[in-house]
Amino acid sequence: MKRQFLASGIVVIAALSMLTVAAVAAVAPGTYKGSLYQANGAKIANAPATVSVVGTKVTINAPRLPIKCLSASGTYTMPSAPIRYVFKGTLKGNQVNGNYIAPLGGTGEYFVAKGSFFPATKSFVGKLSAMGKCQGTSTVRTKKG
Repeated sequence: MKRQFLASGIVVIAALSMLTVAAVAAVAPGTYKGSLYQANGAKIANAPATVSVVGTKVTINAPRLPIKCLSASGTYTMPSAPIRYVFKGTLKGNQVNGNYIAPLGGTGEYFVAKGSFFPATKSFVGKLSAMGKCQGTSTVRTKKG
């Protein structure tokens, strides 16, 4: 009796594992185009963004990420010209989550990306951040196309 209970428990766990794998659909390779948005949901003018997927490799490019730099008072309040944001990372299921330091950076600045692909709608939504002497955070929303 105990063996039957154990065997049926193993079958249930295996079935749930298969459902979990099936629920995470593959991210369609290609280019997803969209824009950057402020924290309040307003679209940032002239701030395009692209997300490229090749296999499990992801590149996020936002050529005009708005930032603020450190002021004399020690707060990030001084507006600055937008910077070019480039993040290169790896997909884990349909998630992107990590830090990226540009190869020639050397300034202590780095980029952070956290977001999800939605295979059903062929879209990506995430949060992009630049960290260092100047900082900025925006939301990116894209669609494949």
